[in-house]
Amino acid sequence: MCINTRDLLRTNSTGLSKLYSLSIIFLFSLILPSCTNKILDQQSSLSTQKKSRIAAADRQRRIIFNDDTYELSRNDANTAEGFLKRRLKPLVGTQVDTISWSILGGWADAPVYDSKLQPIYGDAHGGPPEYWSKVTSNVKELIQAGRGPLQIVIDFAHKEGMEIFASVRMNDVHDSFIGGGLTLWKKEHPHFLVDPLGIKQPSMELYITAQDFSHKAVRQRKYEIIEEVAQRYNVDGFELDFIRHPVFFSQTLHGQPVNQNQIDIMTRFMERIRQMTDKEANRRGRPLLLATRVPDSFKLALDVGLDVAHWVKKDLVDILIAGGGYSPFSLPTKKFTQLAHKHGVLVYPCINQGAAQNVSRGSFLEGVRALATNWFQSGADGIYFWNLGTPFEYKTGQDLVKIRTQSYACLVDIGEPQTLLWKNKLFCVDNIGGTVFDYYRHISSKPPLPVRKIGPIKYGVVARVPLVVGENLKLAKKNGKLKGMNLVLDVRGLEHPETVVCRVNGTTLVNRYSTVTKIHEQEYTISYPVNTPPFKQGENYVVMALKRSSNKPSTVRPESRRTPASHTQLNGLRLKIDYVSD
Repeated sequence: MCINTRDLLRTNSTGLSKLYSLSIIFLFSLILPSCTNKILDQQSSLSTQKKSRIAAADRQRRIIFNDDTYELSRNDANTAEGFLKRRLKPLVGTQVDTISWSILGGWADAPVYDSKLQPIYGDAHGGPPEYWSKVTSNVKELIQAGRGPLQIVIDFAHKEGMEIFASVRMNDVHDSFIGGGLTLWKKEHPHFLVDPLGIKQPSMELYITAQDFSHKAVRQRKYEIIEEVAQRYNVDGFELDFIRHPVFFSQTLHGQPVNQNQIDIMTRFMERIRQMTDKEANRRGRPLLLATRVPDSFKLALDVGLDVAHWVKKDLVDILIAGGGYSPFSLPTKKFTQLAHKHGVLVYPCINQGAAQNVSRGSFLEGVRALATNWFQSGADGIYFWNLGTPFEYKTGQDLVKIRTQSYACLVDIGEPQTLLWKNKLFCVDNIGGTVFDYYRHISSKPPLPVRKIGPIKYGVVARVPLVVGENLKLAKKNGKLKGMNLVLDVRGLEHPETVVCRVNGTTLVNRYSTVTKIHEQEYTISYPVNTPPFKQGENYVVMALKRSSNKPSTVRPESRRTPASHTQLNGLRLKIDYVSD
């Protein structure tokens, strides 16, 4: 048995240091001398700076909350109170320990802080477009009042005991589809944009305004923005958001992986950023952490030029924010944690509110509880939220309060496994049509649903769908906490609901106990009450097929038979778990 470096320097959820005292280390030395010597050698080989970064990374950080600066569009956001009151102040008293605040605004790839190098939001366009005029005027008024938005957020976070990251959108392309036009930078340097000619995938047209990172000037601009904030603002770290937006070279527009030279360009870019942040950390006497938001797997990241596995091994990042959140239940979290933890890197899977709402069919709170449970069971260190509480239609007054109240309800319990225990949950299966935007499919895990052309068991296509359940169901049942479970299927193109055959881990569910709800013509929701077994903690397999609606034997050969259910598809799959309330 041996203990790794991270365990020696870890801080738990109560804020108590897990750094073992000398007496404990001495005790281990008596029992396991070879192991202890290895630990001490490992510790001594680490630089002081590395140790300080590990300690800083391992502070209590249950939930990372990304703020896209949407609040700056509010009429009264020209004062610190008006700016903070609706979005950030309600985070106090929740499990949010870290705010990641977008320093380039939500949509414009332009600073919303008092930059000395780049024109601020609105001015970056040669004058604020009408769409962003309120944002621009609010930013200017806050700066003129003595504190810009970034400093206000830093002061607020530190006063409330929260960590603050500056979030940098590495290649924002909202200007390709939201009014206001290109920034002056892009207008003056059109040759710095990825080549939009000959795009074979219409879904990739969104990225025609993406900047090509093969150009040194493109990388230098991003570097200087990060360096400026590191030198002038007391942030605790940076989030480099590669999901906004994940095209850095022209090959991606054509559905092709990048080449090794381009991968090396991005790695050297990361090395340069790490060297700079370490230098600034030495200057100010405390660490600057680097978090990166990356595609849903190491392979998908590599295809767009991000060798995330190499970054982890070479100590270029401290925190991995895993995924865009568009296929949340399909995210291979364990693959991230297995590699990252080996090298002392933390993993925070991403929940994207819109996708989580779609896949959970309105049961957002129970859905994100299930997500968090699965991820903690796979070794995740906490949760990262994207777009939580951001209304995509402008809301004011009580409408906004209602949205925020509903969205923020999950922030009080999903940041720790112990606060999730015995809370109602909804374990889901992702559907590519319901959760993944076309232009994010190249960086998202492939969802198992829908399964089409489901037919009779013997001759048709059988849906065999994995459903991961991170909950310890046996323990819940043993402790008398389990109230009930229901497996819910959404089926389209179904002529006769009674012909459905559903099995869980080989056990057939009885149709006469199911509840069938007709949604539309040939569209049904079928709910089965289930127990343990057949469901278990971990990966389960749900099989759906059809039985023949007629008992008459067919005289048509199977290969030529046109089954009446050939248009049937499984479109949704959820396991609802209800617990006994205390």
